[in-house]
Amino acid sequence: MDILLVRHGQAVDEALGLGDAGRWLTTKGRKVSRKVAKWIAKNGKRRPTVIWTSPLVRAVQTAEILASEAAFKGEVLACAQLSPGHDPGDLLKLLAAAAIEGPIALVGHEPSLSLIANALLGDVGFTGLKKSGVLGLTWDPPSSDPDAAPGAAVPGEPASSDAPPTSAPTARNARLWFVLDPARMKSRKRIDPLPAAEPASTTDEA
Repeated sequence: MDILLVRHGQAVDEALGLGDAGRWLTTKGRKVSRKVAKWIAKNGKRRPTVIWTSPLVRAVQTAEILASEAAFKGEVLACAQLSPGHDPGDLLKLLAAAAIEGPIALVGHEPSLSLIANALLGDVGFTGLKKSGVLGLTWDPPSSDPDAAPGAAVPGEPASSDAPPTSAPTARNARLWFVLDPARMKSRKRIDPLPAAEPASTTDEA
């Protein structure tokens, strides 16, 4: 399974009366996210066939930009497990249960995306994505048997009411595909620690 972890673009600092969930992308956030989306879509191997997004406005807008630039014909699905504060294991259960062909884009927030990346890749020193940044990886779920993950419902589909709860699948066997720096629009196939003068942003402030 090829996975693209996409951080939302730059958002306004405050959305009066709407709370944190209502913060929308700035002009710069839309511009950079569109540039990144075009880069993703330029290579057919990266172009997503499935897009899940956090339901927060800034993430949904980023996901819609990606869908537009990638000529995505499917439905962009809101996924509660991509909201800030969720356990990455909850998302891994959904991924393991989903029958996905082609890359899936997961649009969300920091530090949640870093937690997901580290859960899949193991201790590789990944410290976070910049806004509009992308990390690509390939993960082999522990089982492709649909009976191995009963009760896990993909976004937009009801869960089985009579299925027992499931535990999170074993991860940490993923392989890094690339990391895209949205400021330089350069991708690399390794994770380098950021210099002290440029600490990674592990908060979702904007």
